[in-house]
Amino acid sequence: MDFNKITSVVFVCSFIFAYPVVGQDFNSNRVVNQSDHTAGKTNSTEFVQIADNEFISTDSGSISNAGSELLISQSAGVYDLTTLKLKNKIIPLIYPVYQLLDYFETKGDLGFLPQAKPYTKVFIAELLIKLIAKDNLSNREKRLVQQQLADIMQDYNGLKIYQEASKNTYAVAGFSAETSVRSGIGDNGTLAMSLLGEPYLSGDLGKHLTFTAGMGLAIERLTPDIFYQSYTRDKKVVFPYESVGYSYLPYQFNFDTMWAHVLASGTSGEGKPVKKDVTAGMIYHTELNGSWFDGAVQMSINNQRRAWGHDQNNLVLSSTARRFPGIELKIQPAKWIRYSYVMGSLFSYANQDSSYKSEIYGYELGQVQKNFTYHLVEFMPSRWLQISAGGGNIWSKRFELAYMVPFVMPHFTQIDVGDHDNLTMYFDVATLIPSVGKIWGGFLVDEFDFKTSGKLFRMPHNRYAWQLGWKSNLISELIPGTTSTLKYTRLSPFVYTHYPETEFNTFGSGAVDLTYTHDEFNLGFYLPPNSSELNLKLVNVAVPDLVLSLDNKLIIHGTNDLASTNIYQIYGDVYRQYYEEPGRAMIKYPYENFTKDGIYDWTVMSEFRFDWKLRNSGLLNYYRVVGSLGYAKTWWRSNESQVVAPESRNLITGSIGIVVEM
Repeated sequence: MDFNKITSVVFVCSFIFAYPVVGQDFNSNRVVNQSDHTAGKTNSTEFVQIADNEFISTDSGSISNAGSELLISQSAGVYDLTTLKLKNKIIPLIYPVYQLLDYFETKGDLGFLPQAKPYTKVFIAELLIKLIAKDNLSNREKRLVQQQLADIMQDYNGLKIYQEASKNTYAVAGFSAETSVRSGIGDNGTLAMSLLGEPYLSGDLGKHLTFTAGMGLAIERLTPDIFYQSYTRDKKVVFPYESVGYSYLPYQFNFDTMWAHVLASGTSGEGKPVKKDVTAGMIYHTELNGSWFDGAVQMSINNQRRAWGHDQNNLVLSSTARRFPGIELKIQPAKWIRYSYVMGSLFSYANQDSSYKSEIYGYELGQVQKNFTYHLVEFMPSRWLQISAGGGNIWSKRFELAYMVPFVMPHFTQIDVGDHDNLTMYFDVATLIPSVGKIWGGFLVDEFDFKTSGKLFRMPHNRYAWQLGWKSNLISELIPGTTSTLKYTRLSPFVYTHYPETEFNTFGSGAVDLTYTHDEFNLGFYLPPNSSELNLKLVNVAVPDLVLSLDNKLIIHGTNDLASTNIYQIYGDVYRQYYEEPGRAMIKYPYENFTKDGIYDWTVMSEFRFDWKLRNSGLLNYYRVVGSLGYAKTWWRSNESQVVAPESRNLITGSIGIVVEM
């Protein structure tokens, strides 16, 4: 199949989609009518219930306050959360509404938002309604919130095929799609593309349950970044996909389809997702969500991407982690405390063979047949202070009820079941001061020994990670609607790693991979161990329907030769375990000396992104045009590692795509 022809078709399709709205006047105050499909009518006044006996009334006119009612400039429609369709449907993390919520949380208008994301449709609607009712928001800010609220209140924003409603149920069959083209220009730059279509069925079962099921097909040519599957062996840094080429900035590659891909020409069976030729892959989404007691208790079974932290790139569970099916429980009995729990199934198609990468690492890594459990408690003693604690566990797939019980941190359970699994603890403290912003510090403990004397934080045996972050709206004084995030993340050597477990493999006699990974990607922070990242990100939401961002990073990562006869070195590879045996092996490892104790790669990068909603297409409420333009430079320093430093690399990347939401 001719890849150049397919790329041309993608560009033509993108132009056809965008053409009906390009050049048209866009009214930022326009809100699409919301109709009651059960009655088949459209009313001229809107009422949105904020709380008991409180409503927002909307009609044509200017914004004004009248007792408990707020009049908003609006065309028509009825917004009533009691009749909201698909109220418990999950809103994916890639939707622009999260940037708007970040902006107002940082301002102090929403307090501390729950760290466990994504949120449901009704939860986001309640937050937006709360914002509209605030007196301190400017008219411009209220228009931004109003537009997002109107979109959230729609029954659906995808392409409808059929819908039906009754007194207690509602169902809609629709179609979502995503088209994108990427290009890398520079050292080993190449083209990539993706054409994805996914039919879906969503519905409500009574007042408390919402479901979604979607399954689709993608025609893709996936091309990664330079460090995807990279390793250091035999005195050189190996780049397995150099012949394929790169279209992502270093360490930024990700994809949504299932791992196994076949050649689109049909000439080969299932295999790796990254190939020189065009491939076909599958994708599916599933969720069954329930909410009771006015949202105080939420339960969900889903395979959406998750982000459990103060930032989407956090230490515990980041949006860069591959989607996995899991069960979630969220409880908020009072305003000052929240509890969140997730248990999911982890796997890796590539690692079903026990010999996976054994020729690289010199030992059997183990099959990825494991589960993930994480508990998170958020305590807010005051409006400006939050203290959080979490406990996680990677454990071999077995029917261990002790790990399935909510409210019990895994470290307590391990006392009973034994030390056979990969446990972590997490703590963070955050402040939220309206004139300053949101400041947090988080600390993840993988393994820590206080009994050995010496420089504890430089001992490789002590595996940990930490993150300091500051989100602020101070720059909004110069550029309205802007949130800045300054963040530093440090991963120690061997954090997220674990030795292959041989005692609890219920699938065979081999070992089980218990690293903090899923489907070949990290669950926590996206970089490998022994890394750091300094990140400055600017996000602007000032223009209705348009989100702009500028993401700047300095990444440092170090490791050593996997083939070295000296195994007691500082490594930065999630599959290179820390050797516990023979006893007291920790004294054989040197103190870590970051940037000096191995070969280090240094990367500076900057990437501009936009996300633009286009309306008036006729078939859809809106669709989104997304794009990016970035640059990165990477260089290496060998130090005394005896590994040959590769030549520096430069890469410019660009992308353009169209998204029709589910």
